[in-house]
Amino acid sequence: LHVSQHSFPTRRSSDLDTYAEFKEVINSTYNSKGNIVIPSFAVERTQEIIFTLGQLFKEGAVPRIPVYIDSPLAINATEIFNNNPDCFNQEMQTLMSSGINPLDFPNLHYVKTTEESKSLNEKAKGSIIISASGMCTAGRIKYHLQNNLYKPASSVLFVGYQAKGTVGRSLVEGAKKVHLFGEEIAVSAEIRVLGAVS
Repeated sequence: LHVSQHSFPTRRSSDLDTYAEFKEVINSTYNSKGNIVIPSFAVERTQEIIFTLGQLFKEGAVPRIPVYIDSPLAINATEIFNNNPDCFNQEMQTLMSSGINPLDFPNLHYVKTTEESKSLNEKAKGSIIISASGMCTAGRIKYHLQNNLYKPASSVLFVGYQAKGTVGRSLVEGAKKVHLFGEEIAVSAEIRVLGAVS
């Protein structure tokens, strides 16, 4: 796995709208007592989201709600990033040399087993769940959609491109129902897209 040198710059002026929208989605969904489900690509995109969440929590911009990374590949990729600080850009290396891990915070939890993943259906209340696949075509994300799409209090936040013909594309285009595991699921959750992240 190649860890790119550009990894995770801090917010520039061009990022501020995305940062503000992310903050707004978290706060509004938290106030509704719903979950925020984020379909995400495992390598680089998930780590970018972890980094941004860490900034939001550190600044007190959002409440410190539980964040679950439910993707074995994303977990492994994050460990590789953490174990190779020499591959980060200078800004990130400076943070890490000062004792700050930009890819960690106290309310971050890794979900490794299938049993742990399924338990989130009951355990995760008012939480952020980041899972793969990024286009909702396979993997654990489908279970989290099945358990959150029908809830008006929850949000699904897309942070990557959605190809035509995928469940993710149907959702961002405003589908009122989607099929998951042979079941028709009504879409009552708020569907949001952070376009600048993609």
